[in-house]
Amino acid sequence: MKILRNNRLRLAQFCLLLICLTGGAAAQVRPDAKAALANFEKNIEDGKFSEVENELFKYVVANPKDAKGFSLLGRLRFKQNRLNEAKSLLNKALALDPALLAARLTLAEVDFQSGETQPARAIVDGIGENELADPASRLAAAETAARVGNCPKALSFAEKLAPAVRNGRALPLRAACYLESGDTKNFSLLVPAAKTLARQNPKAAVDFAGVLIKAAKYRETIDLLRPLAAAAPPNAEALLLLTKAEIFSKDFPNAKIHLAQAEKIEPKPAELLFVKSLLESEQGNNAGALEFLAGYLAENSDDTPALSRFVVVALRANQAGKAVRAAEKLLDLQPGNPDFLYLYGIASLQNNDVQKAEPALRKFLEARPSDSLGCLALGLTLAAQPDKIREARAQLEQCLASNPNNFEAAYQLGLSYKVQGETVKAIEYLERTVGLAPNYAAALRDLGTVYLQAGEEAKARPVLEKAVALDPNDADGHFQLSRLYNLIGERELGKRELELFQKLKSPKKDGM
Repeated sequence: MKILRNNRLRLAQFCLLLICLTGGAAAQVRPDAKAALANFEKNIEDGKFSEVENELFKYVVANPKDAKGFSLLGRLRFKQNRLNEAKSLLNKALALDPALLAARLTLAEVDFQSGETQPARAIVDGIGENELADPASRLAAAETAARVGNCPKALSFAEKLAPAVRNGRALPLRAACYLESGDTKNFSLLVPAAKTLARQNPKAAVDFAGVLIKAAKYRETIDLLRPLAAAAPPNAEALLLLTKAEIFSKDFPNAKIHLAQAEKIEPKPAELLFVKSLLESEQGNNAGALEFLAGYLAENSDDTPALSRFVVVALRANQAGKAVRAAEKLLDLQPGNPDFLYLYGIASLQNNDVQKAEPALRKFLEARPSDSLGCLALGLTLAAQPDKIREARAQLEQCLASNPNNFEAAYQLGLSYKVQGETVKAIEYLERTVGLAPNYAAALRDLGTVYLQAGEEAKARPVLEKAVALDPNDADGHFQLSRLYNLIGERELGKRELELFQKLKSPKKDGM
């Protein structure tokens, strides 16, 4: 009921605002209004939404021809994940002042979050050098370009900033774009600058560390952040990022120490709970991780990062139903967001609902056609439907064509032929799989099984023995090895493997 009342209040407020959306040219901003607008803008960027919302709304109603007022209210709605309202307000701002750069940049981000990737990038492409006369505008344009995935434009803007800004606040976005474009040489040149930056601009250094984390460069993250985390006053954000890097590096003792230090500084609850959840899940306690996230979401149900994290952890905990419900919530908030479409698709797939998974994953790949994980997920979804096996194989072949090292795509192709008894093709793809991933126990077991089906016991033996050595708890591996030993006359070994198979397959008694 509380959510329903809040939605009705939002609708009433928005309808009232629409009444004020009359035509006309943009009005001149009075000096006293400039101060008010500057204050609104600062509060929005500082995340003080409740402090600014009512006063900004009143300002816009009282000043229906002030383009910047509508632009700021649109940005507030964007920050609140109210994307449809944000888009209407920003379009109104641009109707009043088509050249208003701030409104165009925010609209690009709204479009991107709504899944409209091309319109978002087109807005950024339309920004001319003559519009970036001051460093603040140039930096804002560069940051928006990076966020909407237009890295060539982001770098073209950022590289023309003054050296102090380019190697300061713009350093993280440059790093992210170099990594995205595969320019490891230029990225590596930024790491020493980031270490120097840690002393001069801790916020930018922390942002750079966030880029390192996403690139799985955990050792570099730790080297960058440990001096910053030890400095006074303590930096909670740096401590939490350091904790993340240590968790991913499996350095759990130090991660726990830095997490406890961060908690004493009272960081943002969401980040703290994320990191606690991460620590629990990486130690194998996904149920505990879900509890942290569920407690947070009980009070912050519209927080998309927390919901996204919940989907991932729920899938790891084999609670696909919970993952689907969280992913549905994400799509309610941002219907066209590609990341949320992917989460919904893989959650539905794990929940054995291919009818929901397939359209979500197809739509995801329309937005990100080169994404290897999305490609594989759609292939698995199609393979789960017997009448679409040919399409599934074509999809998985496409995954391999775009990434020849995609061993999981090769494995799934091998399985598709194994299931239908096409041993020659099954062997081809399973051999390719273990060539790419020599210690993939399941692929080794299946390859050995197909070798047996083809009467190639000599090839099957080393493969099956290696599979069982890598995964001694795989009952089917022991069964196939038992078959092999019996076929080649080694009865005692066959008996031993059969007993292991039966032991693993038998239900465990209470207390055992």
